[in-house]
Amino acid sequence: MTIQQKKQRLSTVLATILFGIMTFGVLMSPNWFRQFDIFFQQLIQHRGTFTTLFFTYITQAGNMTAIIVVSVIVSIFLAYKHCYRELLFLSVNIIFSAGIITQVLKHMITRVRPQPQLIQESGYSFPSGHSMAAILLYGSLIILINYHLKPSLFKTASVIVLTSLIIIIPISRVYVNVHYPSDILAGLSLGYVLLFISKYFIFDLKSPTGVLHDSHK
Repeated sequence: MTIQQKKQRLSTVLATILFGIMTFGVLMSPNWFRQFDIFFQQLIQHRGTFTTLFFTYITQAGNMTAIIVVSVIVSIFLAYKHCYRELLFLSVNIIFSAGIITQVLKHMITRVRPQPQLIQESGYSFPSGHSMAAILLYGSLIILINYHLKPSLFKTASVIVLTSLIIIIPISRVYVNVHYPSDILAGLSLGYVLLFISKYFIFDLKSPTGVLHDSHK
């Protein structure tokens, strides 16, 4: 096992613990947990004309339409390039993890969304589907970029943009008050765990060094 793989395993364990803490907080609702949500809501929700316009717009990058459009475009490209393992990786993360697992957890925990909302959202709040979709889709793209692109300005810029989306989209959900901060942390931590579980089983078991070989075959 390489040092990078050890770091990934440790970070996955820590993310699992974080998700467990957030789930415990939602189910048991201790005072510290409520204060945690209130503190970060007040921190993020300093509203102004520009920030409201910005976050209202950026939050759409994590909605179902955007996720489907980006996923379909990337899937077509991967199929065209005969990158079937990469296509499987993306499909598992989007359809199974971001789609099915998110909805199952929401209907198991049934946390009501905060009110009032700047944009209208229905359904349950925990975990944040936008946060899970953001890290699973854009995180998948970062992993594929790191596998397939040589170091370049384009690669660096792409990773920066995708990482920024993973951070900004969840923040926007708190700003427009459709999620609690704990929903966001739960979505990000669970999405991270699922992302690297799929990476491990689809890529790392066949390529212990973490480098893809003949992935189109």
